[in-house]
Amino acid sequence: MNIKVLWIDDDYKNDVIGDAEQDGIDLVPFRSHEEGIQELILNINSYHAVILDAKVKMYKEDTATGLQGLTASRDRLIELNNQGQYIPFFIFTGQPDYMESEMFSQTFGEYFIKGNDNQKLFNSIKEKVQNKDEYIVQFQYKKVFDICDRYLDYEVKKHLTEVLCSIKNPNVTFDDKLYFTQIRIILESLFRIANKEGLLHDKCIPDGKVNLTESCSFLSGETSKHFGVRSTVKHFPKLISDAARSIIHITGAAAHTNGEENKNNIDLHEYRKQVKSPYLLYSLVFQLLDVIIWFDAYLKTNNDYNYNKSLWQQDMSKILIEGAICRDANGYYYCGEFLLWKKIIDDNSYIIGDVIQVTQASDNTNNSTKNGYPFFANRFNLK
Repeated sequence: MNIKVLWIDDDYKNDVIGDAEQDGIDLVPFRSHEEGIQELILNINSYHAVILDAKVKMYKEDTATGLQGLTASRDRLIELNNQGQYIPFFIFTGQPDYMESEMFSQTFGEYFIKGNDNQKLFNSIKEKVQNKDEYIVQFQYKKVFDICDRYLDYEVKKHLTEVLCSIKNPNVTFDDKLYFTQIRIILESLFRIANKEGLLHDKCIPDGKVNLTESCSFLSGETSKHFGVRSTVKHFPKLISDAARSIIHITGAAAHTNGEENKNNIDLHEYRKQVKSPYLLYSLVFQLLDVIIWFDAYLKTNNDYNYNKSLWQQDMSKILIEGAICRDANGYYYCGEFLLWKKIIDDNSYIIGDVIQVTQASDNTNNSTKNGYPFFANRFNLK
């Protein structure tokens, strides 16, 4: 895996970029402190190191160069390193007045001379970067990170890197609840891509929010419990389906505190009290890696959006619940865990005690009622 290095130099040379590439280093040049540091902050986990020119423009629109840009870049990099980022940086200058300058070296430290020290610089970059946990992890799991680069955004790659780096130091205390949530977000990102490719039904992402359980059911060839849709082709093989369900079940227990998952949440908290280790998290991570690799291979041979969408099917016969219309002390109509829409009851002259069949529902997002009724009945009729 090539080392990716950000280079801030208003007069960078393409031949140096070519030489570095031959040495396994990809140089990405910017002509000013402003442009280079802005790019670094936006994509900080994409770069392994930074090269700084001695005399460089401070701002994009500047015409003059000086030490102000170098100083600003150096100070920002020191600040980032103090925050735990670890971004090695190197000064690479061709200024004759700085060569052999004791004052310059005392102020800025070691530097490399253009033309004389190119290979020495490349060697130093490789030495420092290849001992960096993030680089080691991304090299070890290169296949997965290549897939992330193709399909997933920077945040996903960042969180996956953090979790895999923690596996190298299992005795270090960390917030596993945070990582459970990040694993859940990564799986959600895969489901969004599945929807974009026509593999996952739009109804499994109501109001732009992925319903993980329903999405997994749909991709596993089952009828969605709440949306009444299914695929005529089973996309997930059983092992991938089981892995995805395990991830959803356990990470959901960490992420939720109400409804049916509250019991799972309590079980997880009790488990973590008794088994104080990160290994449950790590087992989910490795299941997720398998899902990511399988997903990439499946997309390559199943990328016809129109065909994939033609496999969608609405199951109108699916009965989610059968029971009597009830009314609680607050005046809400309900049937079991399903909140009923008063307008449907009024329009059809239904009364309390009528037996109905709910055939389509969604998650209840109303904070004032969802604890008692986690689902909202979108369609129901008399038995």
